[in-house]
Amino acid sequence: MNTQHRIAALVDACLLPSCRTERLPEWIRLGLDRGMPGVVVCARTPDASRRITAALHERLPDGLTGRPGGAPGRRGRYGNDSGNGGSGSSAAAELVSLGTNLHLGVRPALRADETRVFVTDLQAHGVAAALGPFTGEGPLRPFAEGAAAGVRAITAGRTPAPGGDGVPATLSARAVTGVLRGELGYGGVVVSDTLDAPSIVDGWGVPGAAVLAWIAGVDLVQLGPACGAGVHEAIHTAAARAVADGDLSPARLEEAAERVARLRRWASEPRMPAPAPVSALTPVPAERGPAADAAPVPAAGSARAAAPARATATGR
Repeated sequence: MNTQHRIAALVDACLLPSCRTERLPEWIRLGLDRGMPGVVVCARTPDASRRITAALHERLPDGLTGRPGGAPGRRGRYGNDSGNGGSGSSAAAELVSLGTNLHLGVRPALRADETRVFVTDLQAHGVAAALGPFTGEGPLRPFAEGAAAGVRAITAGRTPAPGGDGVPATLSARAVTGVLRGELGYGGVVVSDTLDAPSIVDGWGVPGAAVLAWIAGVDLVQLGPACGAGVHEAIHTAAARAVADGDLSPARLEEAAERVARLRRWASEPRMPAPAPVSALTPVPAERGPAADAAPVPAAGSARAAAPARATATGR
């Protein structure tokens, strides 16, 4: 494989596109054939989510199927997370029923040990947690707890990182490499926030932001639903230019691709069955009031001792 093809393969291995339609777009299908690890499912209903994940797994049986925060439809409860009282087991039940193996909406909790309990319960059922958004400032204990619990991914957010230069954390080496990897000792996958937000597009453009994210230490660049075939091609062009100019090293892309491959292998391993989703066990009236929709799922498990201030690396 020549250098150009090698860089192209590494770039695809470090991209996670989003899909709203039940039929995978041609550029995503080709990308999966060339090494993309999976898709983020942005369908509005549970049935549509299942059809997208079925289409993905038909093409890529061990692919990552991510869901952003928030449930599809009124009955979904997996949007409840460590930050608002939901349990990891109930979240896993909903996600597994949708064919999902990567929860991209896990919010950190402020109460000691709550993040660890949620992450542990969720991942026990084969759903990888992506904890975030991480900004490099504010309360760091939930991220230390998550890292110590073996959280499979942490999402770097779009909020400006510490330092006063206005660079989002997802593009900041100070936040990703300095604080998350250095101070907290985290060794798992770092996922970018979606790069199609106006603040990113207006400041750097999606291709430029993708390159900056990899340089900063991000492993898996998440492309939002607004990104299509043209953006995908432009990312390849920008990455090839950055490698040629010496700004982005092939070794950095290789490191990122290996971490993503480990996440994918982990997600394809058998785990204990998730409990049946609450919506499958409890009849739901035709009309539900706001109070019923907002009722949280009772948390499972009890809090134990808080995680250490510095977590050990998690690259399993």
